Amino acid sequence: MTIQELSQKKWIFPPSNINLQTKIADSLRISPILSRLLINRGVTSVESARTFLQSKLSSLNDPMLLPDIEKSSKRILEAISKGEKITVYGDYDVDGISATALMVQCLEILSRLYGNSKSEISYYIPDRLEEGYGLNVKAIEKLSRMGTKVIITVDCGINSFEEAKIAKKNGVDLIITDHHEPCLPGQTSVCIRPCEDAFGVISPKLATSAYPFRELSGVGVAFMLAWALGQNASNPPERTGRTGNKKVANEFKDFLMNAMGLAALGTIADVVPLQQENRILAKYGLSSLQHSEHPGIKALKEVVGLKDKKVDSYHVGFYLGPRINAAGRVGNARIGVEMLTTRSEKRAKEIAVYLDNENKKRQKIQKDIIKSAKEKILNNIDIDSELTIIISDDNWHPGVIGIVASRLAGEFYRPVIVIAIDDEMGHGSARSIPNFHIYDALTKCQQFFPNKKLLVSFGGHAQAAGLRILKKDISEFKKIFNSITLEQMKKEDLNPTLNIDSEIKLSSVSRPLLEELSHLSPHGEGNQIPVFTVRDVKIVGQIRRFGVSGKHLSFYVRQGDISFRAVAFGMGDKIEMLKKSNGNYSIAFVLRDPYQAGINKFQISSYDREMYRENLELEVKDIST
Repeated sequence: MTIQELSQKKWIFPPSNINLQTKIADSLRISPILSRLLINRGVTSVESARTFLQSKLSSLNDPMLLPDIEKSSKRILEAISKGEKITVYGDYDVDGISATALMVQCLEILSRLYGNSKSEISYYIPDRLEEGYGLNVKAIEKLSRMGTKVIITVDCGINSFEEAKIAKKNGVDLIITDHHEPCLPGQTSVCIRPCEDAFGVISPKLATSAYPFRELSGVGVAFMLAWALGQNASNPPERTGRTGNKKVANEFKDFLMNAMGLAALGTIADVVPLQQENRILAKYGLSSLQHSEHPGIKALKEVVGLKDKKVDSYHVGFYLGPRINAAGRVGNARIGVEMLTTRSEKRAKEIAVYLDNENKKRQKIQKDIIKSAKEKILNNIDIDSELTIIISDDNWHPGVIGIVASRLAGEFYRPVIVIAIDDEMGHGSARSIPNFHIYDALTKCQQFFPNKKLLVSFGGHAQAAGLRILKKDISEFKKIFNSITLEQMKKEDLNPTLNIDSEIKLSSVSRPLLEELSHLSPHGEGNQIPVFTVRDVKIVGQIRRFGVSGKHLSFYVRQGDISFRAVAFGMGDKIEMLKKSNGNYSIAFVLRDPYQAGINKFQISSYDREMYRENLELEVKDIST
């Protein structure tokens, strides 16, 4: 056994551009390291670097550039003025729940400020188990019978052609806001035309869209509609003679600033690229979450231990988001919307505690399914010959299979589809790796038989998708999907990689560097926290295990006369290999402050504080020789 076995990842270094790096660093008076990190994140000029670092609200695009948003906002305001019933139709994940809450709050404040006090604003979240994802005919017919005249979808509906017809037939104006990939039946790429029977389709991904940024989340699109509504309500054409004025009334402006907290929740949790507008919404939204006086946000933060603490993207992804998600995974997602819209502190606290308990149930169910799934993989799948893992079971809970698929895709580093079977219907969640577009693969799979619909339904993105399939078709689906995978992937694509931002010396690591790196936050998809590498370091002192069952390692690394404490999460089983080798290592790490890191669970002794430099810590991502 050699020390090389410590690392099974290929380290990927971005190409260098010294001239641009120097130009950006000199022009903005930042370090060459920060300049290089900006270039790694797609920055190509001094101006784009300045925009990235400043992330001003004024850089948000005009929402009126989105297709159908002008006429849709006018129809909604007309419905409010007439006292017509409006229903917001959402999804049961964090993106959908936060988008629903945002739109409900928006309509309520518009009704109070500008409209008819008799306006009835309601919301509808489909049951994950009974109805599945998105619009469904029975729900539309039910809402119509209950008097709904306008349905506004959030985070769903882009491909609901049949449902749009039913809505129109029942006299309901359907306004779709969505961010998922649009396509017509039988097409594989961008939608040529949206649902013709819908009153309006608002999406940056339509071929007809003039909107400059394509990657908004569902709640991001909902935020843009809210902004457009505020513009038209504050500046009606009959008074100003024109539409599209960006200014909104002061009270509505306050609402939009607070609503950015909801936008940040959905944007970060839905793992859309934190670039351009998403980065702006996340940055200002995290500040809104931190200072929010909304009963639901305050109660949820208190339950997870974030009261009076700085909220960052990590907290959204691992503390707030999972508890909101738990409502739709193992319970009823409507309660998540209620928490984010209630004005009662008592009710908000009740729901926050309930969601925390539901999240614990979800964790237990998830743990059991992961154990069962791994047994199926080891017993039934030839990992060496099959590039994709497709597994199913009649006893799995469909509400957590997305998380299970994500965990398995990370551990086995290949596309994974997990299917929970309920009676004769399978509910599947798919997760992929960077080199494989799983939504395109599902589309090709659906087209494999021109006269047969192998999948009942599906939708999603490049890295994540959902599907429904009859139990009797799963075996055939496996064969077809695996054949498509073999055509599109090579075995080398299954070798895990680690993207390295820059090689540095330990002498370059300092608190001023950490403070400068903070200008890159918030971090997430498309803007990962910077990963550095340092070569020829020695592990000095005692290597210690910590955490449950000694899963993690703590040790010191030294280069020359500079030493830092390092922690390696999940590498407890590597301790003997490290102890047996006295050579030099290369380590890939993230720089962090141990007193601010939300995942730091162990105590630091006074001796340790004196020993390692400036109380900074290296969070090791990989080790190699």
